[in-house]
Amino acid sequence: MVTYRATLDLPGDLVSWLENLIATRRSELGGSWRKLTSYDQAVMVLVHLANGDAFARLGTHFGVSTDTAWRYVNEGIDVLSAHAPTLADAVQAAGPRRRLLLDGTLIRTWRCAAQATEDNDDLLYSGKHHDHGVNVQALTSVEGELAYLGQARPGSVNDLPAARGDGIIAAVSDADVETTADLGYLGAGGTIRTPVRRPKGKSHNGWEKKGNSAHARLRAPAERAFAVLKRWRILDLVRISPNRITRLLHALLALIQKRTSLARA
Repeated sequence: MVTYRATLDLPGDLVSWLENLIATRRSELGGSWRKLTSYDQAVMVLVHLANGDAFARLGTHFGVSTDTAWRYVNEGIDVLSAHAPTLADAVQAAGPRRRLLLDGTLIRTWRCAAQATEDNDDLLYSGKHHDHGVNVQALTSVEGELAYLGQARPGSVNDLPAARGDGIIAAVSDADVETTADLGYLGAGGTIRTPVRRPKGKSHNGWEKKGNSAHARLRAPAERAFAVLKRWRILDLVRISPNRITRLLHALLALIQKRTSLARA
């Protein structure tokens, strides 16, 4: 048998923060003695999220059963997701500039036959991305930092209906926050700003080309935010129930924002 050690590219203060959250949750729940300390449980949660290690491997490394590893990790995800910013928090964080970026991404998932409809349509299949997954809407700052993640919806759902379902369109418009988005949100109204669509059979004129180029530069930082999110290898191919992916994403958002705040301290 071969054993090895690995180092997580995460600051120690992030582990301590999660350790304190878990210790608080344990104190609230009470109950009997646990196999792992709060610190070891925090490390287990971060290893699972950062490396995507399966529960059987985690159990072997930490000396617990697979079921216990599953329970400890899910408890940690619950704790983290409770600290994720809400839509109201994200809109308020837009600051005096009153500007945000809106975009969606596909989180790849294991194909789930239970998601098929009576017409045998696969709800998880995204025609845009030609892959199975869930559509997730995100608000980011103009610098490209994640501010909010919406609900995980089937990949067949388009960006505009998903954003409306999350209440994003109404929230940013009511708060008068100018929000830059791509053509997938054309017709959203409110304060959503999209590029100019090319007329059928025609081409853009010079001013429209310049305007769309400037608009694309404004939107570009949103891709950075998704790149940071997908560095967590648990998202390489999500195998849990689609109904639980929202909670997982909110847990990652809480970790990303905490790590950013620690780096600035």
